[in-house]
Amino acid sequence: MNIQSFCEGIKLDPAAAQQLYAYRMDEEAYEAHKQYFYADRVSFFESVKQTTSYRERLLYLFVRFGVDAYEEYRIRGISDEIYYATFSDIEIWSSTCKHDFGEYGIEEYNWLQEHVQLRLFRLGRLQFQPIALDRDLEADGRKLAKHQIVLNVHIPSGEPLTPQGVKKSFELARAFFRGVSPVYVCHSWLLYPELSKVLSADSNILQFQKQFYIYEVDEHAREAEQRIFNRVRADPAEYEAQTSLQRSAKAYLLAGHKLGSGYGIMLDGASSI
Repeated sequence: MNIQSFCEGIKLDPAAAQQLYAYRMDEEAYEAHKQYFYADRVSFFESVKQTTSYRERLLYLFVRFGVDAYEEYRIRGISDEIYYATFSDIEIWSSTCKHDFGEYGIEEYNWLQEHVQLRLFRLGRLQFQPIALDRDLEADGRKLAKHQIVLNVHIPSGEPLTPQGVKKSFELARAFFRGVSPVYVCHSWLLYPELSKVLSADSNILQFQKQFYIYEVDEHAREAEQRIFNRVRADPAEYEAQTSLQRSAKAYLLAGHKLGSGYGIMLDGASSI
């Protein structure tokens, strides 16, 4: 695996790829960065953020880390399809960085460290991450103990969240994580119960939400506004509303309501989609 093959495999924007190809860092410096990253990630990120054009540097480093992770994927017998799909998050966040800061780079560095350490995988439409429960839970008459290993579900931006795609992802996860009980947790704005007042009953988001038992709600989260409008404003009247979702969400916010997030759990992979 090399940088060019990696960039082509994750479908990195051509302009971002050309920036990477032109980036200069000798191997001794790269190895020092890599060792620092694996030794003390918090200190590593703080150090890199003090450098000029740190987002561009982080993009280069995460691509190199991803290239280096390929050998471990092969050792574990994980397919190239899953490898490229997982690291396609670099393209998503590089393009987000371009939109938010006017440059191709990485700002979501804490998130992407999960990928390079093989602690998160994209299987079809969804991403899955083994984690330990942070509390005792009870859902649908079943008790789950704190510290039990479950699969944390993430929904990357991109293609529509179709019921068929969601169902396929859970099927892939049950096969991929054979040693983990098929219990799924998710924290997302997509699980905010009041979305039923914003979206049509047949929306993909509400179909996804129905798969989970919502055990906690965060009324103060602003992730929904960030995802829907690509920014968070103190006054919802300032939001541009070009899509039907944006118009509906803006009207809901202007009426004095909130768009928070929900914590959900799904047992046994028993998707009803």
